[in-house]
Amino acid sequence: CCSALALCAALLCAPGSAAVAPRAGRSSRARMSLTRESFSLVVLGDLHLEDEMTAHHEARADCLAALRKYSLLDVSTVVDLRGRRAGELTITELELVLDAAREGELLDAHLVSLGDLGRKDIRHKPGDAGTSKSFEDALAYFDGFAPLELSVITGNHDLEGLDEFGTDEANLQAWMKCFSLDAPWWAKQVARRTLIVGLSTTRFRESPYSSHEVFISDEQICWFERTLQQHPASDGWKVLVFSHAPPMGSGLRVLQGVHIRNGCAWLNHCGTPEQSRAFLRLVREHSQIKLWASGHFHLSHNYEDAICFREGCAFVQTGVVGPKSTRDACRQTRLVQGDEAGLRILTVNHHLRDEAGDAIVRLDAELDYASGELVLAHGSEDYDHGDWFSAYTPEEADGCYLAAPSGRVACTQTEPAAVCWWRMADGRTLGVHGGQVVEYDAETLSPLGIVVEKERLLGREVVVVNEGEALVLIDNRAEGVPPLVEVIHPNDDGSYWLRLQRNKRVRQAEKLREQLASEWVAQQRNAAS
Repeated sequence: CCSALALCAALLCAPGSAAVAPRAGRSSRARMSLTRESFSLVVLGDLHLEDEMTAHHEARADCLAALRKYSLLDVSTVVDLRGRRAGELTITELELVLDAAREGELLDAHLVSLGDLGRKDIRHKPGDAGTSKSFEDALAYFDGFAPLELSVITGNHDLEGLDEFGTDEANLQAWMKCFSLDAPWWAKQVARRTLIVGLSTTRFRESPYSSHEVFISDEQICWFERTLQQHPASDGWKVLVFSHAPPMGSGLRVLQGVHIRNGCAWLNHCGTPEQSRAFLRLVREHSQIKLWASGHFHLSHNYEDAICFREGCAFVQTGVVGPKSTRDACRQTRLVQGDEAGLRILTVNHHLRDEAGDAIVRLDAELDYASGELVLAHGSEDYDHGDWFSAYTPEEADGCYLAAPSGRVACTQTEPAAVCWWRMADGRTLGVHGGQVVEYDAETLSPLGIVVEKERLLGREVVVVNEGEALVLIDNRAEGVPPLVEVIHPNDDGSYWLRLQRNKRVRQAEKLREQLASEWVAQQRNAAS
């Protein structure tokens, strides 16, 4: 009987098998083990390829180097197994020897992309976000991670190919074709009892308000729930979820002046309450969900609320690698490692180098499955200035809740930094923060949107009438005249927050008509002269 090493060499050199040294490209993608407990995931945030790709290529090399540094390969075990006769090995041991020969230090590693692949600045040329070329360019970039198997989901910008595709469906089909997918959502087993799940946004042109809302369809939510039911915690399953934007109620940092203002911060932000709350409900009902990673905000991992622990799940913000994409000068990638004991969440800092010039890899948190506890490995670096102002999230015992609001609740003239929140008689939750009136989701208390902007509220009193029957703004600044009174009415759906960002395709059509009208008027004037 031949040795295990000889058998592996014969298998690797057989016609149609992978070479010992992995080749670049899709043909050499690694196969994740279904019998081993351990795995590594490189999680890339918003990719946004750029004209100058040096930083992206550097980040890719950093990720591969981090995987080798924190390799799951147990060299001594493999060497011992190689020296034994093949007939003495179990199937699991033989699989380990074979995979180790094929993948080396990148054993059991997998690549996950959170989408937004193409160029961030739209030039109406191939390579823009949402174009076929952006998908092809991204795939070529991912091929450089070989032998890591690739899993990719859509971000809001991946359906922005308005010049190339007439419908969301056509845009989505082109994306699926490029990445050889039958559906934009997927579930893959990466270890013995570990499943990764990807959820993709499926609309841009058809969005009722902001095109940049990350929308998960009812069909996809039902599929996700069935998948969880088929992989229960009672059978020892662990599930890691990936979506471009985070679910409402995750607690992750979000920018009030950008994503909250535009109504595109959370999954199904503009959907019905049932659609937007579905994800945290599933986390509550299925304890096997241990991690939920998202991007979308282009923020770093350095904030206190870059990792939040809710309902036994670690919600994790994922940064960016491109210098034109970062909002806070940090360029980072997540590295997630797991085994039967728990998860380790790390950061690959592409913008920070050690003396040898290597990217600094930092442990951020560890999740222990047995105790159900998440332990943060370090403190946070936060920003106090307005550019990185985080949206306030109320808490039941934060001291800012007004249990029976009636009369003046805030005055931005005398109390510009006032913070308070209350429930209207109809159950809607409103508050004053940052000189604005904000609406919060009544169940999760996540910020939904702006009700009254700073400029409109400046110098006025916020008054609640009859314990929440009406919201009123009062301006007493003019002497000798009655105060100006403005009643803030709810929207048709009962909510109060303003839909300030409209569908991009509609806005483009309006601009085109305005341009045509302007050109026609100019032609008429020229003809008359």
